[in-house]
Amino acid sequence: MSTSMTGRVQKTVLLLVAVIAVVLGLTFYKHMSKPAVTPQQLQQMGAVIFEKPRSFEMKNLVDHNNQPFTKDNLKGKWTLAYFGYTFCPDICPTTLAQVNQMTKLLKKDNPDLVPKMGYIMVTVDPRRDTPEKLKGYVPHFNKDFVGVTGGMKELHNLTVQMNIPYTPVIDPKDEYYLVDHGANLVIINPQGDYQGFIRPPLDSDKLAKVMTAVDSLN
Repeated sequence: MSTSMTGRVQKTVLLLVAVIAVVLGLTFYKHMSKPAVTPQQLQQMGAVIFEKPRSFEMKNLVDHNNQPFTKDNLKGKWTLAYFGYTFCPDICPTTLAQVNQMTKLLKKDNPDLVPKMGYIMVTVDPRRDTPEKLKGYVPHFNKDFVGVTGGMKELHNLTVQMNIPYTPVIDPKDEYYLVDHGANLVIINPQGDYQGFIRPPLDSDKLAKVMTAVDSLN
């Protein structure tokens, strides 16, 4: 073999070694860059992640555009679901604002997760929260947030499956009535199953860390 041929072979080998090194390095970085967070550590952050996701039913619900909203709308992404109502004086607008702030943190610190996230607010006050009312409220916090409503029976069935306590107001005596409800954020996985929940108190930094960690566990 000539000297020139030997040189070309050596260069080819060195190039292949360099390519392999880059691939291995990127693979190592990909795995090492994910936070090593256990379900126990998540629980310390206020998040409870089920070992086995739970299936649930959604029937006869519509979004704030008055279009049918089913489990198919939840598939293919992580969804944070909040159960509240538009007349809520404090915790509901605060929570939606915190979730919106979380989306800004994710865009900065974990942009790959952003397109894999969805957000919905399911009303616990269908008497007043018509699709039109939700449309003027929920997207106000973030254009990608979706308001969901339906019949009292269907909504109550969903809250039971999601372990969200609330007291339905059947026959209000006052048009300014309040609705008692839980404040957990429900985590729905990309398969459309109930994966866990995040307990209050909530803040945007904690939410971003929890969802980044939850995504890394799957």
